[in-house]
Amino acid sequence: MSRFRLRYTRTQLEIFRFSFCLLAPVAVMYYIGTDTDRKLNVPGFWPDPESLNKIPKEPLEIKAELARMRRDKMEKREKLVKLLEEEYGMENVEEELAKLKAELPK
Repeated sequence: MSRFRLRYTRTQLEIFRFSFCLLAPVAVMYYIGTDTDRKLNVPGFWPDPESLNKIPKEPLEIKAELARMRRDKMEKREKLVKLLEEEYGMENVEEELAKLKAELPK
C-alpha cells in the first residue's frame, strides 16, 4: 500500500463528472473549429465551376437550351422506337402507345 491514499468525496467526483461532460464537447468543437481547411480538407470534393451546368439567363440562350433539350428528347425517343421495332417486332409504336393510353383509368 502506498503512503498517499487519495480519497475523493462524492461531491468532488460529481464536480469532476460535471466539468468533464461540459468541457469535453467544447474541447472537441474548439479542436475541429480551428484551422478546418488543413484538418478537414478533402481534395477534389467540390466540382470545378467549369464542369458545372451553366444556367442560361438571356432569352436567346434560354430558347437555344430548350431547343437542345427537345432535340435530345426526340433522339432518345427515336432510339427507343427503333429498338422496339427491331427487337420486339412492333410495326406501329404510335398505335400501341395510343392503345395503352386508352386503357389507363382516368
